Amino acid sequence: MKITWIAAVVAALALVSGCHGSHNQNSTSMRTLVAVPDAEPLDILVDSDVKASALSLGTTSSVSEFDSGSRDVQVRSSTSQSILSDKQIQFSSGVTSTLIVYGKRAGILSQLLPDDTTTIDSGQLRIRLVNLAGDSGPVDLYLTASGQNISTSPVIIPSTGYGSASGSVEIAPASLAVTITSAGTQDVLFTSTPQSFAAGSYVTIVVIPTLGGKLVNVSLINQSSGGTFLQNTNARVKAVNGITNSTNVNYRVDGSAILVNVPFAAGSSYITTPSGQHTLTVEASNTPGTALASLPVNLASARDYSALSIGTLAASSLVTFLDDNSLPATGFCKLRFVNGLSDGNSVDVQLNFATQVSQLPAATASTYFQVAPSITYTITYSTGGGVQVIGTLTPIELDTPGVYTSYVVGTVSNAKIIVVRER
Repeated sequence: MKITWIAAVVAALALVSGCHGSHNQNSTSMRTLVAVPDAEPLDILVDSDVKASALSLGTTSSVSEFDSGSRDVQVRSSTSQSILSDKQIQFSSGVTSTLIVYGKRAGILSQLLPDDTTTIDSGQLRIRLVNLAGDSGPVDLYLTASGQNISTSPVIIPSTGYGSASGSVEIAPASLAVTITSAGTQDVLFTSTPQSFAAGSYVTIVVIPTLGGKLVNVSLINQSSGGTFLQNTNARVKAVNGITNSTNVNYRVDGSAILVNVPFAAGSSYITTPSGQHTLTVEASNTPGTALASLPVNLASARDYSALSIGTLAASSLVTFLDDNSLPATGFCKLRFVNGLSDGNSVDVQLNFATQVSQLPAATASTYFQVAPSITYTITYSTGGGVQVIGTLTPIELDTPGVYTSYVVGTVSNAKIIVVRER
């Protein structure tokens, strides 16, 4: 079961109204969780008084107590002191809540989530799920013991949408790995090492967005002991083969094959791999183990990358691009361009005959452009300055809310253009 923020707040307040616990009369208590992936550390002010300072992504503050009632809540940049959000919020007497600060820096949102007070059966605990990852879509929650796989495990909390909090469910105490998947699938967005879930606890599992747009992090908020940030330990990599005289190639990370038999002028799907420092290599599929080129890479947590191999079988090289799979604005697509020519020429790029990029150097990517969806786009690559048309691809279908990259590979005299959908 899932409930929206407003319903969650109303339901929780109904349960705790008139129950003050250890609070002073007419006081309220608040912790804050920040889930704004493109923001610097943030301060939280209530009636101009700092209640939490320099909170980074996924961080939960300690609990502060202040007078209940209508209060002015501000979100402030810790670095520039600029006010990024200013909102009047009603705090009920005797209630402990979590102030959830989420969204994007240009449009920060904030909502109160009252603590869960549902009665717990003896020897059990209660958990609920909050999804703050707008780019990742609705999610499912799995909790698995050591040796268990989600393919044979039930969904604990299903289909929790962005900006929603589920109802709480009761589980037995155990050491359990937390796994988040795209709703209705086993497409894993996050998985953790085993975490301790103790009897008598109320735990909120919060899905935290990332700059990559697809993979997520998680924060665990235990109402009695505070918050724990769990960072994703994976990244995703896909590859495009631009080696001009190749047939199929394989890509390896630290010697282990991750993508195999990728044809010339074709792109793979993403594969999940551990983040951190690695060596990426490319080899001809018919001579496995003999590297054509290698590249040291540092794959950041929860980020997506595209690897491009270019040159010839006798002189190959690798380059990687950081992908941005965050969603475009409503009703639009995202499109960027990559110059994968093996002869070193820069290119101009036109979309429907209007220049988008000029003098794009070889082995580089443009920024992303937001464009309207269409089934009749034409992409043209020309030499720098538009002197010579290298190639044209039409018709091209771009659908909302897709994210795409167009590559030109080969040489000026024998080029191929492809469009790869990244999400």
